[in-house]
Amino acid sequence: MQVEIWTDINCPFCYLGKKRFNDALAGFENAAGVQVTHRSFELDPTVPAGTSSGVIEHIAKKYGRSLEQAADGERQLGAAANEAGLEYVTSGRDSGNSFDMHRLLHWADELGRQESMLDALYLANFADEAPLFGSDDRLVEVAVGAGFDEGTVRDVVADKTRYADAVRRDESQAQEFGVQGVPFYVFDRKYAVSGAQPVETFAQALTRAWGDRPAVPQMLNPDGDACGPDGCAVPQ
Repeated sequence: MQVEIWTDINCPFCYLGKKRFNDALAGFENAAGVQVTHRSFELDPTVPAGTSSGVIEHIAKKYGRSLEQAADGERQLGAAANEAGLEYVTSGRDSGNSFDMHRLLHWADELGRQESMLDALYLANFADEAPLFGSDDRLVEVAVGAGFDEGTVRDVVADKTRYADAVRRDESQAQEFGVQGVPFYVFDRKYAVSGAQPVETFAQALTRAWGDRPAVPQMLNPDGDACGPDGCAVPQ
């Protein structure tokens, strides 16, 4: 069974939702049969690349809140993250354009290490006071710290065309699905769950999607000529 998760590194609910979904998956009896793929979604693709702004100031400006209201929202998110067992820095974080991060995630997926890259980016954004956005060197530092080859990371980050089409395809698919926000979970392209739901909700979704998988095709004629591990049947 395939689970696709549309996320953005800027999104605190994606960070929280990943932990809750993984907790549900860890308790799912058929977890070994679940393939998880993280898809790209930019919360604000209009943010200029190479720039960085404080999260609290950004939230206050975007949603018309006071700085104190924005700071209080960050504290509430921090408490929810801590309750789930996650670290969360409630002040001093930054935000910015995440396109290069999504490109790195597609590269890491080719290596079979997408989860490691995503975890490293989330931790750098939400659990580390050092700015993450607006600096190629910082992005390279985070990826190398997660065990990725520095030279290759630098090559991917520097070439803005690499995996760009893959990111755009993910975003186009999200539009076709009508995704308005993230995280957004799609189970076998049949069921969807939106938001950082409780662990129990994810567990129910996994169980339902698994139970509704197509049955094994029933063999109608087992005696036709065919090729197999032992060779090809020769018609008599």
